[in-house]
Amino acid sequence: MTMYDQIAKVAYSIYEKNGKIEGRDLDNWLEAERIVFGQEHKRQGKISEIPANNKKVAKKGGTRKSAKADISV
Repeated sequence: MTMYDQIAKVAYSIYEKNGKIEGRDLDNWLEAERIVFGQEHKRQGKISEIPANNKKVAKKGGTRKSAKADISV
């Protein structure tokens, strides 16, 4: 199955799951791309989470913010 076919299958599943709402083709397709590409990257080991104790300092003000990857599949 090609990547296109995988995305189309997931997009159609999203369309069905959301009540078959017309006019959301692009939204469903883009969500399907995120899901399929996310699964592919995870499978290849390209996505790694940033440890919760990894902190970054803001440029001005010196406040600390934690850096956390927001990855959902």
